[in-house]
Amino acid sequence: MTGTTTGTLKAYRIGEYDEVAFTQTGALKSVRLDTPEDLGTVLKTAAETAGGSDVDAGNPIGWVASRWLGYPTDPASDDVTSAFSPYAGRLQLFARALADAVTADGDEVLGGVQGSLNGLDAPVGNPVTLPVSGPGLYLIVDSSGTSLPIIVGTKVFNEAMEDVVEDGMVDFADAGVNGKPRLGQAALKTTVTDVAKFVVNDPGSDGFDVGSRVDFEVQVPVPSSLPDGVSSDEYVFDVADSPDSSLKFDVSRGVSVLLDTQDVSGELAGDITFTEDSLKVSNVGKLFAEGGSSQVVLRAGMSGKTVLIRYSAVLQTDALLSKPADVKANANTVTLTRTKSAVLPDGWTLDGDAGTEWKQASSKVYSFRVDVVKADKDALSTKLAGAEFEVSRDEQTLKFVKLAGEGEYRLATQGETGVTTVSTGAGGKLSLQGVEARELSFKETVAPSGYFKVSDFVIGTVPTWNEDVSAVTAVSYESSGSNLANVSEDGGHVAVLDPAWSLANLPYTGGIGILILLVVGALILVFAVRPYVLSKRAERDANLI
Repeated sequence: MTGTTTGTLKAYRIGEYDEVAFTQTGALKSVRLDTPEDLGTVLKTAAETAGGSDVDAGNPIGWVASRWLGYPTDPASDDVTSAFSPYAGRLQLFARALADAVTADGDEVLGGVQGSLNGLDAPVGNPVTLPVSGPGLYLIVDSSGTSLPIIVGTKVFNEAMEDVVEDGMVDFADAGVNGKPRLGQAALKTTVTDVAKFVVNDPGSDGFDVGSRVDFEVQVPVPSSLPDGVSSDEYVFDVADSPDSSLKFDVSRGVSVLLDTQDVSGELAGDITFTEDSLKVSNVGKLFAEGGSSQVVLRAGMSGKTVLIRYSAVLQTDALLSKPADVKANANTVTLTRTKSAVLPDGWTLDGDAGTEWKQASSKVYSFRVDVVKADKDALSTKLAGAEFEVSRDEQTLKFVKLAGEGEYRLATQGETGVTTVSTGAGGKLSLQGVEARELSFKETVAPSGYFKVSDFVIGTVPTWNEDVSAVTAVSYESSGSNLANVSEDGGHVAVLDPAWSLANLPYTGGIGILILLVVGALILVFAVRPYVLSKRAERDANLI
């Protein structure tokens, strides 16, 4: 555990591990989550409170895990926010519903406390262990109420790894990759965010192609208190967003507003202004406040609820692109403006003339470029222009638009014709821009004059995300499929080495080259054996005489 609290952290086991399978290397491959005995009703009720429908009564925690637990599904579930953070989306609503059940009915409603920790002062990099009763999925609740409830799974015991890793406890092989959570690790969110913004349609955490739709969700918790001396008619609570030039709002998809899981868009229909370049949702306070010309007050039952505002944008062709050693984000910032408080809270900025205060939150959108350099296998300083490739992804050939720079191409967007063949320019360079961080398959269709083609190869772009999967901290390449395509020493590009025409280089060309070499070898053998056969025949004839 990391974070800070003066309260007691209590752990409740809400899921049991079953049908555990491990990879050949000993890492966790898969695990089934089962609902503990006597917890089915409370877990099912909490899932329904969080917006779930048709929840599996026989195994409600398995139902929650398959949809909200942070492992993106294919096809994606209806709540992708939870895939990026235990502090957002329906997973957080589920955790809050369980915490509320404990407050109302006591610890036994979740089977009793299965581990606790009195207070926590553990910065990132110096975690403290919260001991629990055994492997499983846990709800962790802070008794002080200053941090959000968290749902996190423990690692799994693998007897075969007991002497290899600490206590033999292992994580998923791909833990931390593409936004997948790490088991056995949790960080407290010590304050409830006043306003937050998320990208909610990137379940693989691999960014976006240019021309793709980006879905946003703004989260604004209902304030726990409202300012004194202000009438409901005067109360200001507005949300505004103006994207960077690399993003244009998709007006055709509109704006939806929810109060937790209830769609309340109709209540704000006349208060939403939405264009390609701006969004403003005014009078959001009418969803949770009342009073008319009298003192503004919270409506009954509004405390603890969250306003969700969802809308989309399209990533433009001039988007900033990330590559190794040069990470660039297309940032998008939302501003919450409200009537000023008696005392300015931390993180807020006062607009004294307007009698308001404001706070901002950003989300970051990423697109990537793949850089290739073609060179002579035996003379690396000799760069090769004119090599042509077809590039595919998921067995679908991609189309690109030629840019002004030598060997530079951008992924074609909808409506653009594009070309299916790209070629290296001066210096042997090929740059494919505006693509997601996924594997691209390369097939060399034309080799430079005097060179063999290399066999097909794959280049993958790998982003490294920060702890809460909100920003990319580094980008790297990886290659596979051919020993002639390898990441450069500095990691800045993939070097593809063409073998020059020669008998010695035939094996590098793959199956056809090896076949040719075998044919040539067979012919040499035939010509070598023929004189020997003739000599033996002559010797035999001489002996007969």
